[in-house]
Amino acid sequence: MRRVPVCLLLIITVLGCQRTWQGLQRDLDQYPPGLLYAVGAAEVVLARHYVVTNVDRVHGIVEASSIVKANLVTKHRAKAVARVFQINENAYDVEVRVTNELELSEASPGGRGQPPHDWRAVGFDHVAEAMLMGEVQAQLRGQAISVTPKSTHVLFRPVQGTPARHRDIVPPATEGGPLPAPLPKPLEPTPETAPKPTSSAPAKPQPLEVFAQHVALGDAYAQRRELDKALLEYQRAAVACPQSPVSHLALAGVLTGLRRYDAAAASLREAAAAAKGARLANADLARLRGGADELSERLLLLKGWCKQRPDDASARLLLAYHLFLAGRPDEARAAVGEIMAANPKDAAAQCLVAQMDALKT
Repeated sequence: MRRVPVCLLLIITVLGCQRTWQGLQRDLDQYPPGLLYAVGAAEVVLARHYVVTNVDRVHGIVEASSIVKANLVTKHRAKAVARVFQINENAYDVEVRVTNELELSEASPGGRGQPPHDWRAVGFDHVAEAMLMGEVQAQLRGQAISVTPKSTHVLFRPVQGTPARHRDIVPPATEGGPLPAPLPKPLEPTPETAPKPTSSAPAKPQPLEVFAQHVALGDAYAQRRELDKALLEYQRAAVACPQSPVSHLALAGVLTGLRRYDAAAASLREAAAAAKGARLANADLARLRGGADELSERLLLLKGWCKQRPDDASARLLLAYHLFLAGRPDEARAAVGEIMAANPKDAAAQCLVAQMDALKT
């Protein structure tokens, strides 16, 4: 008689688990595939360098942290958070934030027990952020590259004129006691113990990896409106991979923001030569579009400049390009038509028409 309730309880439990699993599967099916793909790409990249601690597919957040390291003074770690955000109807992008943290402790009350401790943020690691964002962008495009973000912790403030080295740091002396001896310096290698050079040279980074790193750094500087630094990084990306139109187009946008219209138009023509009629990806267009306020500011300045100097072909080409980025194809086609009326063989104008025609299909 006692077995019947147990069997019923097991059946109810199994049915409940099955319904819960079906509910979870139904919830996952409701999320856009692009969101899940971007979250998966961010998780894969962060797992290469850190320990993933949380994946929130509902809000598009992936959290990870490095292994805790220690020195003579404190413990430190890096915490990385990737956030997925929507850039248009079917496209998603990822931003990464890397925070350097130190473990701070306080004196235990009464001198007993373990002193309380907590992790405190001491700064952002912008170099690691840019490298990881470049790797995420490559992952979103289906390219598996791996960079090694180096920590930029500054844990010691060296004395003026002397470099800070871990082996030179001496613990503070106790009151009334002798000074402790400094830490032993490492022995210099002798010819017998020195490592023999290997014949195989270290592998050089591939051009695609260098290109992705410089583009990510340029994007980070452009978002902070540090256009001079962004210009330098995009130029390095163009040198690393000249056959990609993305860096040339990014250069055109930055140079337009700096009001160097002739140089910006020259970058547009280099991009047209590199594109060779290929259609730009939606993610690349969203990156080139940038912030709405910045794009509106460039359009306003270009329109005013073209009114003052209607014969400036470079400014008119840039105006057509930025109207295309702003999603105003009718005005962009009208501006391109004026350019091709004066020069029917303008390769940049033809490339811009091809991009607008590709978006219509």
